[in-house]
Formats: sequence, structure tokens, C-alpha cells
Amino acid sequence: MLPVGRTGARAIESAGIATLTLSVLPAYTWAVGTPRVAGLDCPFGRPFGNPGDAEGQRAVMRVALRSVEAIDHPGGAVQLPLVWRESSAPARVKLRVPPIIARLLQLTPWMLLRFIRGETGE
Repeated sequence: MLPVGRTGARAIESAGIATLTLSVLPAYTWAVGTPRVAGLDCPFGRPFGNPGDAEGQRAVMRVALRSVEAIDHPGGAVQLPLVWRESSAPARVKLRVPPIIARLLQLTPWMLLRFIRGETGE
């Protein structure tokens, strides 16, 4: 079994299988070395849309799969051309617990520059 997360994606890529990470914070996801990143401007916690919205979820999956073809080598990133019916801002306000990356940056704001420079601490 392969490890999960950034290292897992790298291990899968090294085996010759393309991976894609959907991210609401694509700059950060790319900066830490994720092989292929697809950015989404969607509410946190719902990159595939609302629960029960099967058609919307299929649309995200179709666009994501097409983007794997567009990123022909590790290190690439794209922004998916999807528009959510609701703004991403209200969903962020409703969160009881901030996303992990937001919490990390609240506690250690100096890490932002390290993420941007691609310094992952490995």
C-alpha cells in the first residue's frame, strides 16, 4: 500500500500513473510539491459540489479528468473553469473549524513565504 498525501502522489507518479489533486488553495498545494494540481474556486469542504448533486459532481469529475490530459508532466497546475451557484465566501464563514492550512498559517504566518518558495521541510 502506498502512503497517503503528497508523498503518496509522488510515489504513484514515480510508478508512471498520473495523479491530480483538487485544491481550493492551489498555490499552496503546488508550492509543497504536489505533482499535478487543479484549482477550484468553490466552498471549502465541497470540491465536488453539494451532497446529493450527482450531476454537478459528475461535471467536476469530467473537467478534472480532462485537466489530467492538459498537464502532461509533474509540476503542472490548472484552474478548473467551474462556477458554483453560491459564492465560496459564505461557506467559509459557516465553518466551525478553519481548514488545516488556514489554522497553520494563523499559528505560524511566517510559513506562508516558505510555502510560496516551495520549502517543504523535507
